[in-house]
Formats: sequence, C-alpha cells, structure tokens
Amino acid sequence: GYLRTDLRKDPYAIEQAINDLLTTLTDAQTAGHRVAAFFSDDPQTAADNILKELPRVPAWYLFDQYWPIVMFLFASIIFTMLVGQEHRLSLSSVAAPVAVVFAFIGVPFARGISFNKVSSKTIFGLLIAFALFIIVPLLIGYFSAKTNAFSFSRPLLINLCVGLGLVNLCLAGYFRTIALLLISWTGIWLLALLGLLLPASSLTVGLAIAGVLCATLLLFYHPEPKSVMGAN
Repeated sequence: GYLRTDLRKDPYAIEQAINDLLTTLTDAQTAGHRVAAFFSDDPQTAADNILKELPRVPAWYLFDQYWPIVMFLFASIIFTMLVGQEHRLSLSSVAAPVAVVFAFIGVPFARGISFNKVSSKTIFGLLIAFALFIIVPLLIGYFSAKTNAFSFSRPLLINLCVGLGLVNLCLAGYFRTIALLLISWTGIWLLALLGLLLPASSLTVGLAIAGVLCATLLLFYHPEPKSVMGAN
C-alpha cells in the first residue's frame, strides 16, 4: 500500500521489501510476538524508514511510467480540438483527458493512503493536490467556452506538435531503454501534425480519432526490463 506510492524508489525492490516484511511478520506471529511491536504507534514512520533503505529508480523509468501520461493529456486535448475545428479549450476537450490522467495517477495514491495510520496531513495534502488537478483544468475549459482568451491558432498548434515530436526524438536518443515508446509518441505527434496541415474534412476527424486511440494504447505500453536497476 503506502510503500508502493513512493515514485522515486525501485518498484521491484519495494515488492521484495514487502515480501520480506510479510515473511517477518508471519514468523513473528507464529512465535507469539505482537505485530504492533514492529511498528510501535507510528506505522508510517516505520514504512518511511524502510523506504530510505531502498534504491532509487533511474530517470528513464520515471519517463517510462509518467511521460506517456503527460503526452496523453496534451495529445488528446489537441485531437479533440482538431475534431471540433475551433482550436479552443472547452469543457468537453479537457474533461475526459483529465479524468484519464487522474485515474492513472490518483488510483495508486488512493491505494497508498489506505495504509494504517497515515497522517491526516499527508491525506489532506494529497486530496488538495488531486482536487486542484481536476478542478483547475475544468474551470479553464468552462470559462474559455465563453471567451476567445484560450483560443489557439493553427500555426501555434503546428509548432507545438513539431516541438513535442522533436522532444520525443531527442529523449529516444538519450533513453535507449525506452526508445521505442518515445518514437511511438513521435508518431502520435506526426499524426496530429498531419491533421492540422490538412483541410477540415472527415479524414481529419478520422485521424483525430485514430490519434486518441493510439495515445490511449500507449498509456499501457511500458517496455521495461525485468529489473529496473539493471538497465542502462
């Protein structure tokens, strides 16, 4: 639960630590010892001490896990605007992508805060962060539906697609372990670029739908090795 919410630590090392902890607790119960004696009155502090001993994940792993979520948020919003041909942020263009992003990020944290005696300060901070993460984009979408302040020109969106495509290519050259994932996202941005360059038609709508579907599939694609720390 709580141990798995630390994004900086090697998840395989975390699972091994959990297995070792469960084995130790089971042996202690069998021997007649109280489980609470291992944690005293502060299980979160005990868990934090365990986390301090675990290795950190490399940078490529963080990109593998969370870069697709960032890319999905931008890509799905642009593809939605491409379907509408208005190039404006609206409630409909941000609600679904934000909901998906919240599911991918929020669910693991929600599982973590179920750990025994997590401090109310920790829970309150997480709830505030997630509330802002959902509410702010929705408010932007709501108010932008009544004003042109959040309209985007076609050249701006084209430059954004080109820029993000190049960023993914550069990252693919740097993080060879997940190069295929990053090149795939480059393909997504090329698809968005093609849709923006073509005149509005049923073809551009089809490209936008295909782009959203492909971006969604890439959320579940993680070409990681069996051992995070063993990869370059």
